[in-house]
Amino acid sequence: MELRDIIAMLRVHWVGIVMLTLAGLAAAAFASVTAVPEYRAQNSVLVSVVTGESISDLNQGSTFASRQVKTYAEVARSPKVLEPVVQQLGLRTSARGLRADVTTVVKGDVQIIEITVTRARAREAAAIADAIAAELSNAVETLSPERADGSPSVVINSISPAVVPSQPSSPDIARNLATGLVLGLVIGIGWAALRTTLDTKVRSEADVRAILESPILATVSFDAGAAAKTPTIIAEPLSIRAEEYRQLRTNLQYVNAAQRPRSFVITSSRGGEGKSVTSLNLAVALAESGVKVCLVDADLRRPSLARYLGLEGAAGLTTILIGRATVDDVLQPVGSDGLVVLTSGRTPPNPSELLGSEPMVELIASLEARFDVVIFDCAPLLPVTDAAILGTATDGVLLVAGGGIVTREQLAESAAKLSTIDVRTLGVVVNRARRAGGGDRAYGYHSHAVDFSDWSDAAIEDPSPSTPLDAVDESAQGLVGSSAHPEPPASAEQAGAAEAVDTYKDDGLPLFVTTHGSTTPSDRAVTLKRPSKHPGGGRRFRPRTLRATRATEKAPSDDLIVGLDQDEQP
Repeated sequence: MELRDIIAMLRVHWVGIVMLTLAGLAAAAFASVTAVPEYRAQNSVLVSVVTGESISDLNQGSTFASRQVKTYAEVARSPKVLEPVVQQLGLRTSARGLRADVTTVVKGDVQIIEITVTRARAREAAAIADAIAAELSNAVETLSPERADGSPSVVINSISPAVVPSQPSSPDIARNLATGLVLGLVIGIGWAALRTTLDTKVRSEADVRAILESPILATVSFDAGAAAKTPTIIAEPLSIRAEEYRQLRTNLQYVNAAQRPRSFVITSSRGGEGKSVTSLNLAVALAESGVKVCLVDADLRRPSLARYLGLEGAAGLTTILIGRATVDDVLQPVGSDGLVVLTSGRTPPNPSELLGSEPMVELIASLEARFDVVIFDCAPLLPVTDAAILGTATDGVLLVAGGGIVTREQLAESAAKLSTIDVRTLGVVVNRARRAGGGDRAYGYHSHAVDFSDWSDAAIEDPSPSTPLDAVDESAQGLVGSSAHPEPPASAEQAGAAEAVDTYKDDGLPLFVTTHGSTTPSDRAVTLKRPSKHPGGGRRFRPRTLRATRATEKAPSDDLIVGLDQDEQP
């Protein structure tokens, strides 16, 4: 796992990691609060050997004491020492029970034994430590050999009597909290690593590239509106999703510049990945660019386009294939951009056979002759063979990979299935991808409008889309405050709006005019977009919208948008 993968893992699972870390911290705090306080008292004793006065006798005694001191440390925890202590202090425990509370340590090569007693009461701990030191001295005198005069050869003296502790030795709240924090963090990272390892679903472009060699034509962001109970099927024109579908349109047109696909199938590995929504939005994007598009609902098992668009679905593709209608009878136009939809018709008992029949091949040839692009929305690849069969009769297949839905194994199996029957895979669309931030993909258009009225129809003539402002007819320039306007604004608000347009124009920025809809509008909106500095660095567009409402009741509404062309950003 590379550093980039680790960072991605932490970004995806940071909530779980934080929760587990806090859980470890909370567990440590709870254990510290509920733990019974314990006090620790210590008594240090010195082991010495009584020998002669010569240097040789002193060396021998020192050597003997060094060898025996560890033995005496264990004697301090023996029943011979602890039993008298229990009886002397009247403790409610046995010698074996008291042994668990007593520890002895020999400090290096010196003849000093540290006796430590841990108890729930401070005074009791100090008393036990002193009593053990005294009983150890008595026990050693009886266990060690006697001198010639009958005196003990080994003497143990307390050099540091126990002191009643004022603070409990445990729980150590600071240490416990630090331990809980570290353990929780380690467990959280381990949990995230385990989930990442066991997660086999496709979630990003990198996952697709690791499986397929086909190009990724677009990545479509996850949209909560598209997944709602009342989904937004067609993306809003100025939304990020709409721009991503336009990127798909552009990339698809240049997949093979020498032989662009005239007809192709859009499918997925399994249901729920968004193939139908992708088909519809791609068709809309192509139609907006002036391409004659026919969108065919070839999903004869679970058709959805008629329901999404509110079209008649009883007659359609199956009706043509069984010879009960012609193409002209069942084609249904959608919108005013040249998009035509052929719904699925009634669900047949033999979808695969119909899609692989000779009438279907003839229908594909007929549609290719009438339209620039023919898109077939077909059933998923893995459950049924419909898309694979139809892919052999078209120019290829566009595979949709639903982020968080399809697994790596399923995506690889779909690609292998197409490769087996020699169906060309045009590319892959990663759908429902979650982005960490908008980045340079989001422009953030937030228009605010100023209404002004009483403009005559002669005041504006429609320029062509993406026409520079300087090339617009003089009457059109009159709307945006030009002196060529036949009538002055009727109010200070109108004058302010027109002055704002002149200001934007006088800045020398490349302003462009875009029109939508009818050529005889009654309402027009002038949206001025210009680049401006923002705290994050770089430039972005901040539009101004000026809406002109003319006194014309019969003419339909239209929008005239004045904005910076993307290619002309400073």
